[in-house]
Amino acid sequence: MLSLLVAYVLTGVLVQQTQVYFVAKDLRPNHRSPKLLFLQTSLVSVVFILALVLSHRPFLSCIITLAVFAVFLVVNQAKFKALKEPLVFSDIYLYLQVFTHPRLFLPFLNIPLTLIAIALGLSLFYLAAILESSLKAYNIIINLIALGILLALLDFMIKTALKVKLNFQPVKDIKELGFFNSLAIYLIQALQKPNLDNFKAYLDKQSPYKLAIQSPAERPNIVVIQSESFFDPRPLSASITPEVLQFFDQIKTISMQHGKLNVPAWGANTLRSEYAFLSGINNQELSYYQFNPYQFLQKTPSISIVSYLKSLGYRCICIHPNHAAFFKRDKVFPLIGFDEFIDIHGFDSSQTAGPYISDQAVSEKIQTLLKQKTEQQPLFIFAITMENHGPLHLENYTATDVEKLYCNKPPKQHHDLTIYLKHLSNADRMVLNLTASLKNQAEKTWLCWYGDHLPSMPAVYQALNWQDGRSDYLIWHNQVNHNPTIQKNLSIEQLGLDLLIGAGLAVANKS
Repeated sequence: MLSLLVAYVLTGVLVQQTQVYFVAKDLRPNHRSPKLLFLQTSLVSVVFILALVLSHRPFLSCIITLAVFAVFLVVNQAKFKALKEPLVFSDIYLYLQVFTHPRLFLPFLNIPLTLIAIALGLSLFYLAAILESSLKAYNIIINLIALGILLALLDFMIKTALKVKLNFQPVKDIKELGFFNSLAIYLIQALQKPNLDNFKAYLDKQSPYKLAIQSPAERPNIVVIQSESFFDPRPLSASITPEVLQFFDQIKTISMQHGKLNVPAWGANTLRSEYAFLSGINNQELSYYQFNPYQFLQKTPSISIVSYLKSLGYRCICIHPNHAAFFKRDKVFPLIGFDEFIDIHGFDSSQTAGPYISDQAVSEKIQTLLKQKTEQQPLFIFAITMENHGPLHLENYTATDVEKLYCNKPPKQHHDLTIYLKHLSNADRMVLNLTASLKNQAEKTWLCWYGDHLPSMPAVYQALNWQDGRSDYLIWHNQVNHNPTIQKNLSIEQLGLDLLIGAGLAVANKS
């Protein structure tokens, strides 16, 4: 049994050391209480015991346990570098989509380091499986004892985790609790039924779309574009040509309202900005569920701007040239009021710009829906574009692109920026094409355009010392030029309300 003791102690020590030295300095834990240290020990023990019950080999169990924790550390490193946010518990649900959408996740890993780690892990696994013999004294009684210890540890972990007060700020919580403890505590607390019930009750109570006006004077069509990674990058560098957003600039001057938009995401996590817009609730007020609200909204209806407009008689359609199941939208969107979801299967596979369906194709789909509309029922169209989605570093550019997109020498680390600007210019043309088409519509139609987050370009932001995470938006309609336009900076949860007020569909006062 000496080998068992040595393997177990070695596992615990290595997990502790990797947590200290294999995470970013900003995430390294401060001094923790004995109870928190024992919580991490319990977490390691649970994985070790499960591996031991299956393998009956102490050092093989050590390798399996270290491999499990290493996966979390590697993914955390990649996420923190790309998005300036550590791994959070709900990413476990989200990143399982790596098997169906590998391009959206795998390229952000440190590929050489990952391959080396996999090769080393598999080699050690093979050696331990071949060379290490199973414990001679191992039998069904020891298995039952091990499982009993495992259940006792799980009980301790749950009881301890439920007593911990969280800040709901991942970096701060990791520094106080430790990386692995933070994941476990968030997960345990988030899955408690009272917390889930409180979350859903909070959405119902705080929704600004709870009370609809009874008889609006008119019901114009409404088109909302959630433009992938859209923001004005020209302040990043004087090298970027001003013409990259020339049409967006033109439409802003005749829009009802435009400005900077505070969004709860940087580089990815579209669903956070998306749900903040649809729900009208500040993302940070969702406690455990702020990171991936859709994961916890798949069974019961909830109030949104969509359900609000539906109550006014609108037909509500979502357009997204990706798979509807991504982010569980196929399950959540019917519950928040959408009548129809046109996903990637509604587009021709040739309608691409880069690796994804083009913004132009989305614009044409919107125009087709509006032209085919024959009944009096107004339309609400919510379009989520895909063209400018990363990873940007996998695409290439030409000398012609550089000449077109920059007015002088590009900044250092400009590869990702150049790719981004190529697609951004297509988004700019989409603004022009869509507004030009809407001007020819007899029915009054409102357009709201906004960016969900900045693109993931960590090297660019570091080289140019860029810290501003705001995107841009505008609200426009097709019948009257607004002069002067209102310049107003917003948080994204306020944007839908301002849109409805402008469209004459203001939400009724709760009083």
